[in-house]
Formats: sequence, C-alpha cells, structure tokens
Amino acid sequence: MPGADRQRIRVLDSYLHRDLMMSMTDRHRRGRPDIVHDFLTLALGSKHRDDGALDVIVHARNDVVIRFGRKASVNKDYIKFLGTMTELFERGEFGAGEERISIRTGQSLAAILENEGLDFVIALSPTGKNEDLGAAFSLHKGEEIGVLIGGFPEGDYLSPVYEIADLAISLGDELLTVPDVTAQVLAAIP
Repeated sequence: MPGADRQRIRVLDSYLHRDLMMSMTDRHRRGRPDIVHDFLTLALGSKHRDDGALDVIVHARNDVVIRFGRKASVNKDYIKFLGTMTELFERGEFGAGEERISIRTGQSLAAILENEGLDFVIALSPTGKNEDLGAAFSLHKGEEIGVLIGGFPEGDYLSPVYEIADLAISLGDELLTVPDVTAQVLAAIP
C-alpha cells in the first residue's frame, strides 16, 4: 500500500506482529482476532439476527466489551475487519444507529450476564457434560438464554465461567474450532 493510503492496524495479530508476540507473556492465548472475525461473520450474518432471536456481545481480556447493534455487521475481508477494529479501539464506536458497534472497558463477564437479564447461561466447553444443545434450548423454551463460546486459540476459560454458568455443555469428544461451535449453536436455536 502506498504510504499515504496505508491504514494503521493497531489490533494485535500473531501473524502480522510475530516479533512483538515473542516478547509477550501469555502469547499462546493472544493475537488471534481471526477467531473473533470467524465467529462474528457467522453470528452477525445469521437469520437469527434478522429474527431478533440473537444478540451478540464479545467480552475480551481486561474486561473489554464490544456490543453490536441489531443490524451491525463486520467486513468479510479480514484486513478490512482489522481496520474497523482499529478504528473502534481508537474512537470507541463504529457506525451509527442499529449498525453501531461500540466498545467499553471495565465490565466483567458476570456483570454483563447479570445486566442482560438472562434466565439461563450455558458455557460451551470440551470439559462440559455431553448433552444435546438443542434439547437444552427446548428445556428452557421461552427463557432468555446466554451461550458462552470461548474464543481463544488454546487452553480453557480464565474468567470464572464455570461459576457463572448454569450448565457446561460439550459438543462432542473432539476439540472443535470456533466456527464449528458457532455453527452448531446457530443450528440448535429453535
């Protein structure tokens, strides 16, 4: 890209910022916005968003919270997505009205879930009970259900997810990717 047109990317990416990553503690759990991009592309593009049955919130390290307006979307082009996220981190918001994406800090996962007024919270985890997600949704039909999906490249939740959730469910014996998990959640929503 020519110098004047070159956009600054200030979102840590383990491939683009490989040298910086080597000096960071906990580097094996950082620098993977591609995982969030994959999740958002699927979730924000689903029919459940159009139906009003799905709200999407991203809670990241250091209690960073990203909220998405009812008609918000992300660019399918990953580099453009990084540019949007850079602008979001610099300005605190991107877009307007129902297409608005906003970012705030200082709200724990427990506080978010409490503020959302959820009746039941499911954490998806390879260590959870082997139960059918669709059956869990049916069992709590008519209730506000929150589903937690871990978006990190390896390891388990660092926040107290298991204490917060009412139920931890495993979607199978194999370790699944975030797009796999997201697709299964979207398919299970009644």
